Amino acid sequence: MQAVQIHNGFFLVFARGEDFIPTLSRFCEENGVHWAQFQAIGAIENVQIGYYDLEVREYVFRAEGGPFEVASMDGNISEMEGEKPVVHAHAVLSRCDESLETIGGHLRSATVALALELCLWEVTQPLTRLPDDETGLNLINVAV
Repeated sequence: MQAVQIHNGFFLVFARGEDFIPTLSRFCEENGVHWAQFQAIGAIENVQIGYYDLEVREYVFRAEGGPFEVASMDGNISEMEGEKPVVHAHAVLSRCDESLETIGGHLRSATVALALELCLWEVTQPLTRLPDDETGLNLINVAV
């Protein structure tokens, strides 16, 4: 991965074959990025993508081989007590074929297929995740 510091964060270029979420988490840990927002474009494959089923209080994921164009990826970096930086990403992905079929949802894992270009803007206020009894999720609480 290549990285350059920008005014309020970093611009990252992931290399083919990199495991997206652990690589981004490690970068944040090594560079003291605790809270941030990001957007990315590029191509990924070997994804696990899904949604949160509120009724049963668990994520449902499916594996998709790809490759996919990243039509849109948004996410944030936050903290939970005693954990490494938490990467939370959602993506809309388009199949790399004539169908251009799209899928979207919560991204649990992905490998960079060609390249992934990501702009990471640091946030100055704490983004801390706390358990939420109503949903069963660890939600950002900005009042902490």
